[in-house]
Amino acid sequence: AGEGGDRLLKSLADTVGGTGAGVLLDARMRDAFAAGVRERAELPGVQAPVVPGAAGEHTVSAGFLAVPADLLASGDPYGLLLEECFGPVTVVARYADEAEIGAVLGRLSGNLTATVHLGADEADGKAGQGAELLAALVPLAGRVLVDGWPTGVSVTEAQHHGGPYPATTSTSTSVGATAVERWLRPVVYQSAPAALLPPELRDDNPLGLPRRVDGRPER
Repeated sequence: AGEGGDRLLKSLADTVGGTGAGVLLDARMRDAFAAGVRERAELPGVQAPVVPGAAGEHTVSAGFLAVPADLLASGDPYGLLLEECFGPVTVVARYADEAEIGAVLGRLSGNLTATVHLGADEADGKAGQGAELLAALVPLAGRVLVDGWPTGVSVTEAQHHGGPYPATTSTSTSVGATAVERWLRPVVYQSAPAALLPPELRDDNPLGLPRRVDGRPER
């Protein structure tokens, strides 16, 4: 809240307002996004400095909503602002003190990722609440980022995202190395001649892939 927050909203408005429209996955998602934004923007006390929603016939425009943190933490009907509205919309919570930050975090449900942006002193542990914020976010998300942006992904052992229950019922997630357990349809080649096998499965490993043979890693 205050002048610092006003400057942030102006910067967001200038930047987001200059972005082009984009296409969602299908018409139903586009219509659901537009309807969801309208419902949220109509809540008392919610502002829409840049209105997100339907753009052209097949596109949507990005935008954001702003709401006082005490309203966001108050429960219904403002809990709607904490539910996913699939598409390019952000909710900015304007807080008056650190207690209001904790109240909003206390109402968040499980998420795939969470991000904290820190100043230099906060990163060194000399000022601010960087460590406290990270500790508060760990129970809420399976991928916690510092000074980065989700959700770029790569197929590596350290790459995953997933929140608390029900994500905890599976050892695999939709990204990273363990995603193979979710998306792969296993096929076994039994007694097939080497010349007929895919190159990934041949004994001489012509592609030089990292793999396991009889349980042992090799390359």
